[in-house]
Amino acid sequence: MATIILGTAGQIFGGPIGGLIGTAIGGAIDRNVLGGGGGRAREGGRISNPALQSATYGEPIPIIVGRMRTAGNLIWSSGIIERSSTSGGGKRSGSTATYSYAASFAVGLVAGRIVGVGRIWADGKIIRTGDGTFLTPITMRLHDGGANQAVDPLLAAALGPDGTPAFRALAYVVFEDLPLGDFGNRIPNLTFEIIADAGPVDAGVAMMRIAAMAGFAGLTCNGAFPALAGYMVGRAGSLAEAMAPLIAIADAAITTGDTIGVVTADADGIVLPAGIGDARRPGDNRDAERQRRAGADTQPGCLELAFYDASRDFQPGLARVRRSSQPAIDQRSIAAAIMPDDARRLALHLLAAGEAARREQTIRLPWRWLGLGAGDTLTIEMMSGLWRIRERRFENFVVHLDLVRVCEAMRPEMVLPLQARAANVAQHLALSPAGPTQLHILDLPALPGEMPTLPRLWVAGNGSSHAWRRAGVAVSLDAGASYTNVGTIVGGTIIGTLLTPLGPGSVEAWDRFNVVDVELLTDRDWLEGCSEAAVLAGSNLALIGDELVQFAEAEAIGPRRFRLRGLLRGRRGSEAAVAGHNVGERFIVIDPTRMLAFDPPLDTLGRSLRFVATGHGDADQEPLAVMVGGAALRPLSPTRLTGHANVDGIALTWVRRSRAGYGWNDFVDAPVGEAMQGFTVTLRCNGRTFGCEIVGSPAIFISAARIAGNAGGDGISVDVAQNSDIVGPGLASSITINLANGEIEA
Repeated sequence: MATIILGTAGQIFGGPIGGLIGTAIGGAIDRNVLGGGGGRAREGGRISNPALQSATYGEPIPIIVGRMRTAGNLIWSSGIIERSSTSGGGKRSGSTATYSYAASFAVGLVAGRIVGVGRIWADGKIIRTGDGTFLTPITMRLHDGGANQAVDPLLAAALGPDGTPAFRALAYVVFEDLPLGDFGNRIPNLTFEIIADAGPVDAGVAMMRIAAMAGFAGLTCNGAFPALAGYMVGRAGSLAEAMAPLIAIADAAITTGDTIGVVTADADGIVLPAGIGDARRPGDNRDAERQRRAGADTQPGCLELAFYDASRDFQPGLARVRRSSQPAIDQRSIAAAIMPDDARRLALHLLAAGEAARREQTIRLPWRWLGLGAGDTLTIEMMSGLWRIRERRFENFVVHLDLVRVCEAMRPEMVLPLQARAANVAQHLALSPAGPTQLHILDLPALPGEMPTLPRLWVAGNGSSHAWRRAGVAVSLDAGASYTNVGTIVGGTIIGTLLTPLGPGSVEAWDRFNVVDVELLTDRDWLEGCSEAAVLAGSNLALIGDELVQFAEAEAIGPRRFRLRGLLRGRRGSEAAVAGHNVGERFIVIDPTRMLAFDPPLDTLGRSLRFVATGHGDADQEPLAVMVGGAALRPLSPTRLTGHANVDGIALTWVRRSRAGYGWNDFVDAPVGEAMQGFTVTLRCNGRTFGCEIVGSPAIFISAARIAGNAGGDGISVDVAQNSDIVGPGLASSITINLANGEIEA
């Protein structure tokens, strides 16, 4: 007898129809087939129990927006139909009965009306192509779920015209006499590509359509929402629960007012004038309680986004992005079909949004701003960035707003083309070229904790390809005649370029005026801000051009792009390079764990060495020639060079600096850092050197007679450099003495 099954399934991707259907495969084979007497009939390929197991009542009906793959659930079946045929037979041999099986059944798909059904899979193999062609002869009718859909004729014939439901507002398909021989004589596990809309949607459109299906037609969505191929609600629950994953991936918020809406950080925000209430500019820490920033160690270093890959038959995909070496991983998942490139962009945005949300502040406004509410976005003149109201309180006619920083990286003009690194990552990496490698050879002053005795060079390298992971490095000391392996760079150094100029800055205090934007070579890397105390302790050291700079703030302003603030300039003796930097100059984070140290022999000082990368895809790279300057061995320039003039001459004094120690611990002088203390003092006039002598202490007296006998112009200049027994005089400090009026100019 035909049966009616009322439940429908909300399982996501590949939900087993076979799990709802009991099958018992096994033939009732005549035990006498091998030794039976003549004329006895034999049976072949007959299943022992052709009954169907009932489906479960009360299963939720899934809702789909866009295009998704889903498994339906049986809502009606005629049962498995057995057909037999006989062959053979005669005087000396018995006849053979063979059996075949078919089934007619209806499968409920999704709630609401759909545009159509595309591909269909049975037991994971495609049986219907995207253009609607079945690969084997199959009769199937689609009912699109419209409000006026008619009763299926097969169901009406089986159940009678008065007892057959039309299943209005439910899209379903009816298979008529589906042959089961290719599926083990059972109804296969069927999955369907549902096309609920004519084209792709974004998360905002998906929320509005889901709300409309739930009877709430007044929802509005404003801003830039992530692109989706499709989205499915497969669980029973409230409208809020259905929308929550979409709100989360869009980094959006619900606002209330005349209408209920969902807004992203890219929606038009409210602008507060500068100076209103007690809103402050960045760097104003008079009320630290109201300006808060969570520690970097509270944020995950990696984000993984699980999704369904719209380019790979809706198979599970995973987009992974990393911002730091923190071991914690933020794992997200969404029942949405997304293209790999879009999933990658989305994961980057979510990671940047989490970083931005570390910054919070509280402001107070006059009562006339009472119209602001939780979820609204706003900007404050003279303050950078966009802020979202997390909580609003009204006390004593004062509006208190708790704000959290939001990321604006979803703006179209900020999104750069990205290469997909999602779903079958291992396969993509195996097929993708890893090179080329961008090499930088750095002749740096001694880094913290170092005291080299050889002219140390640092090798930095990375690749822009998403498949780049490592590269070997070789060096030639004989102009390319032979090469020796230096080591392997694993993971890559953080390398980039300046997007904006960096103006001159003071080396004696924090540079809070200059701001510089940088773009990293690869989106595998991330820049992380830190406290000013951590900067003073040595964190966030980077090379910009030839200047060593430290930074306290790193704000993500787009994929691979960061804005750096709170600078310390001319670090570790590089103050000669603080004059300014242009767009396109190099930016390299100095991290010894992500670089190679190479110590060439002393006799290579002043010579040119050649370096090559030996990773995959680097065969055509030209060698990189670098002059060995010995910066790690060169003493730092003295500081506080001052002079005092009288009728007898000029007394000069200075303070030495040591490459063996940059701090001033417990008011004790840093060690000399050289074999002995000595300084070379050079006297010049009009570009001509008229005196050079070595002194053992940081002071010298130049007599008036000596100056008068050698200075032919209106002034003289004095250079003072500390000596090294390895490389000679180091960097010099200079002072100019104006003889016309006796003034001394540093």
